[in-house]
Amino acid sequence: MRTSLSLGVRGLRRSPRQALWRLWMPLDIDRVHELPWAGRQMVAAGPARILDISSPKLLACWLAEHTSAEVVATDVWVDEIQSWSELVAHADPRGRRFGRLSLEIADATALPYDDASFDAVFSVSVIEHLPYETDGAMMREIARVLRPGGIAALTFPYREQYAEEFVSHDLYGQRYTGTPLFFYRHYDEQTVDQRLLAGLDLDVVERGIWTKSGVREASDASRRILPTGVGLGRAFGPGLVVIGARAMRPGQLTQLAKDNVMHLALRRREAEPSS
Repeated sequence: MRTSLSLGVRGLRRSPRQALWRLWMPLDIDRVHELPWAGRQMVAAGPARILDISSPKLLACWLAEHTSAEVVATDVWVDEIQSWSELVAHADPRGRRFGRLSLEIADATALPYDDASFDAVFSVSVIEHLPYETDGAMMREIARVLRPGGIAALTFPYREQYAEEFVSHDLYGQRYTGTPLFFYRHYDEQTVDQRLLAGLDLDVVERGIWTKSGVREASDASRRILPTGVGLGRAFGPGLVVIGARAMRPGQLTQLAKDNVMHLALRRREAEPSS
């Protein structure tokens, strides 16, 4: 949260639109827990080179400023990279705070990086949005670019039973023409094991959840009173931080709420010694 506010204050004069958004909405509900957790995984791994796959760029900025790691933050959307590049450049024109941060356009399913070229990878609430079965392609790319012994940290929605959600409006550059568009999926135990982990040299080192009791009900109630097109972030801003801190709680995999977020830490296996 402090990183968001710092970027907002420092970039206010030259990037007022992006800066004001960072001040008004420092963190979304889920990010209150997701970003600190992923950051702890990155710091504990002690990596020299970190890859961020399309996560909110706040964590990449924090890691570049507060650790000695080189951080490569990617996104498939050109506008997202351009917006963050502008804000970072205006908030830190001499590169003293974010000099080790690179913001690059990259497709998570076909990363433009060499094999075993990163010490750690994180992706916060991204993989669930990949359509069809391209989430498996993203996982293969993570395993490919991660060095043996390296750590990957991911978060995504999780339920007792697999489910998909669709929307009836334009989304991520896609035009709504009457057929609902895929928005994201809720994984379950089977799909995590089969779609995200099967056949890869990745071992689970941590698997847990946060429950989100009441968040969906509050969101649905808010949407009934908000004007069309006004998102929760625009309406409630800093209040989302309070909602996230109060509503999301560590949970148990054996006692799931209707909506949950899984955090999954993985380590790429070391190569077997040749005989």
